[in-house]
Amino acid sequence: MVMVDENLRLRAALRDLVALSTIPAGWIGIEPRTIAAGLADILAGSLGFDVAFVRLLDPTGGATIDLTSGCATREFLDWLQAQLSTFDPSLRGQIIANVDGFDDRPRSLRGTIVPIGFNAYAGLVAVGCGRSDFPTETDRMLLTVAVNHAATAFRSANLIDERRRAEEEARKARDELEMKVMERTAELQRAMADLTHMNRVATAGVLSASITHEINQPLTGIVTAAGAARRWLALREPSIEEARDALDQIESSGHRAGEIIASLRGMFKKETQTRNQIDINELIFTVLAIVRHELQKHGVDLRTELDESLPALEGDRVQLQQVVLNLVVNAIEAMQSAAPPILTIRSRVSKPDFVHVAVEDTGTGIDPSNHDRIFNLMFTTKERGMGIGLSICHSIIESHNGRIWVTRGVDKGSIFQFELPTGGGQGDQSGRHQA
Repeated sequence: MVMVDENLRLRAALRDLVALSTIPAGWIGIEPRTIAAGLADILAGSLGFDVAFVRLLDPTGGATIDLTSGCATREFLDWLQAQLSTFDPSLRGQIIANVDGFDDRPRSLRGTIVPIGFNAYAGLVAVGCGRSDFPTETDRMLLTVAVNHAATAFRSANLIDERRRAEEEARKARDELEMKVMERTAELQRAMADLTHMNRVATAGVLSASITHEINQPLTGIVTAAGAARRWLALREPSIEEARDALDQIESSGHRAGEIIASLRGMFKKETQTRNQIDINELIFTVLAIVRHELQKHGVDLRTELDESLPALEGDRVQLQQVVLNLVVNAIEAMQSAAPPILTIRSRVSKPDFVHVAVEDTGTGIDPSNHDRIFNLMFTTKERGMGIGLSICHSIIESHNGRIWVTRGVDKGSIFQFELPTGGGQGDQSGRHQA
């Protein structure tokens, strides 16, 4: 008879183990409270214990999960409360309020507690049973297997939740970083626009005499031609052909004055223009026309060596014109005490798909120790310099995927040089540095 009972008990244990082996698959991705409820139901229902109490701890410090299945007795609850007092403070909470089923009948339950995780870090399971031999080795084995499955599922649920929170925090951090980068980029763009405008305004002050001179020429031509036309028309026999020629001169001078005003307005307004095809030699001649009076005023000997076969560039005409203008004005200022003052501007193809421009002066030159800082913002070697002109030149050239640098002149002075790609601004990115 004993042998039969043992066989039946062994079969039941094997059946329960098979049933328990299917639990982990059903608990994948389930929230902790559902795992705790399922564990309590399995212990009290499937494994035949009278009562099962599950307490799970939230590793993030959230609320403790308490769930009970079956009917507990007052004696069992008192025993369980006494046992809990020996555990970590996080496991000592009252349990009576969390018990749904309560049996007032005078019967005794034997109980056992199984921790979930090492040192019950995830919680514990308390089981009560009316059998006199409880808990047997089989009971302990089944409890251990069930609790281990629950611990694994609970840990997996926490990991999924932690990953979800981490991904959400990472997403928020990324969004905040992108927003800050966008805001900072906008601030830098506004600051660069303001600095560029300040530089243009400062340059306008230097070029005021040249502007007056350039505008005065076509205006003088208009006045002279108008007087000539009046005289030709006032003759006893008006000379219509000569008057027409004078009117043509007036029209041409008017167009010339308009072109000068438009060019100067574009140079000194804040907005930048769209990128178009640019003839760098034509741009250089435009700048030289603007500073012609300054060159004459300081007795500068101008020499140009421009390659007429240069390919066109694609870029912002106003910005590149500002670069050349800044370099030429700086060269003129650097030669105020030089004898003789010679300004040489060269253009050529330096390497495939690159145009090279050099502005050379015969001034005092730049201290070699300053070569690495000459393009830094707010760095200047001038007594009244603002330290933004060359920095803006550097930024403009880099924005066109080119590079700008300075070297010592052949005999004296300095040579400011820049290279720009011709193929739609797709230059060698590795070359974008201060030489």
